[in-house]
Amino acid sequence: MQGIIYIAHGSKMPDKNQLFRDFVDYIKKGRKETVQQLAFLEKDDENVPIITQRMIDLGVTKLLVMPMLLFPAMHAREDIPAQLEEVLKNYPHITYEIADCFGDEPAVYKVCERIVSCYKDEMVLITAHGNKRFTEPDERLTAMVKMMRQETGQDLIPAMLYGALSFEAQLKQIDKEKKIVIMPYFLFDGHLVRKIKRLSEPFIEAGYDITFTDTLDLDFGMVEAVLKKIAEVEEDAYVSSHVELKR
Repeated sequence: MQGIIYIAHGSKMPDKNQLFRDFVDYIKKGRKETVQQLAFLEKDDENVPIITQRMIDLGVTKLLVMPMLLFPAMHAREDIPAQLEEVLKNYPHITYEIADCFGDEPAVYKVCERIVSCYKDEMVLITAHGNKRFTEPDERLTAMVKMMRQETGQDLIPAMLYGALSFEAQLKQIDKEKKIVIMPYFLFDGHLVRKIKRLSEPFIEAGYDITFTDTLDLDFGMVEAVLKKIAEVEEDAYVSSHVELKR
């Protein structure tokens, strides 16, 4: 039996975790699997090992794993596989496939475009998480923002909280007379968004005109992107299995 495990980062704020449950509950309606569960990377009583074991106990023998993350870095490439393997080493008959992250899908960045649409004359920094070790988030965000510029004609700049596309480094290169907007490209407001605002304070004190927008705020318009990524990994697994049968 196939089941889907949705894996989110998790928050220390219970209301944010509940918003994620509501978001995933909406996604579930678009799938036929009877066993679909949400796990959090950083929530002890609903973590990946606990939820994976629960799904096995319910009879799941094939897991479709959907990282509820915008871009792939340490969590998607290392933490999720490691936590799954720790459980599944005792169940060699159980297989799993991990879907791609969904942050650069049109259904997601269209939400962003809507949020920043009123800023026609400002320079807008689309600012995501980033990672010093992984370059793929930078590459995918840069390509996404290029597409957004073509679609909107706005002055949009890819930036990150961490890594090579540091938004602080970007700000230092901008004329302080220019009006600047920072769009936190995060699924919801939280401590990382607050960190971006805190790190922006010295620039504001130095005379930079900086405005902050809302986050993606778990907009249900993004559900289409998640369902697409699940369908893609399902199709890839189907093709791979048939190639193996032909050998």
